[in-house]
Amino acid sequence: MPHAWIEVSANIADEPEIRQLKELVYEAALETGIFPLGGVRVRFQVIDDYLVGDRHPDNAFVHIVLRIGAGRDLVTRKRAADAVFERVCTLLKPLNARAPLAVAFEVQEMSEDLNYKFNNLHEHIKKRSAA
Repeated sequence: MPHAWIEVSANIADEPEIRQLKELVYEAALETGIFPLGGVRVRFQVIDDYLVGDRHPDNAFVHIVLRIGAGRDLVTRKRAADAVFERVCTLLKPLNARAPLAVAFEVQEMSEDLNYKFNNLHEHIKKRSAA
């Protein structure tokens, strides 16, 4: 883990900062040093049907949910969340200066009891890095 869900409003989908967002979240998650390479997943979706604030067509949003496996203490989770969110805000600062933009970021811890896996990515990554 983590698994990241990124949603952005369609009116900013072609902005240069948004085009970089998926890679930035991926890299920032790995740079925390607490998530294994084989556990990182980033999904990116442009939302065409939305309402933001007073419904002005210039209003835009970025919503990021980072779901992580259970077992890390609050200090570790917060350190990772702060690091990723800081990188996101730094990237989006120029866009925030140009457009009405709402950015939301949340870290959710998955249930230890109800989180199932069928995953061989770790083994394949290990084989490829050994080759």
